[in-house]
Amino acid sequence: MNLLVNSLGIVFIVWVVWYFWLWKGESVQATNQSGVQEIDITVQGGYRPAEIVVQVGQRVRLNFTRRESSACSEEIVLPDFGLRSHLPQNQTVTLEVTPGQPGEYEFVCGMNMLKGKLIAR
Repeated sequence: MNLLVNSLGIVFIVWVVWYFWLWKGESVQATNQSGVQEIDITVQGGYRPAEIVVQVGQRVRLNFTRRESSACSEEIVLPDFGLRSHLPQNQTVTLEVTPGQPGEYEFVCGMNMLKGKLIAR
């Protein structure tokens, strides 16, 4: 019995490490409409897509829709842009940013557990 419990514990620990630190998610190119790069992001156990490729110097419109009731995902934070916003369940919240330099710009939940990023090229 102890072997089973220990094995399940190890499997759970490996899953947590993979999910929160190693999993990269999908990378998607933002669509460009009328000079604004736009992407729809679903918040449900993480961000889908979690990586968004955008062009430097162009405005980016991020449409976040939270599809869960978890307290962790109630807030979205874009620290490099000084933005923080509440995400009501099943409502779309739009944030706009303009990455001025090439690089990676992180977005996270209020508890810093869910992570995504803008990759500006």
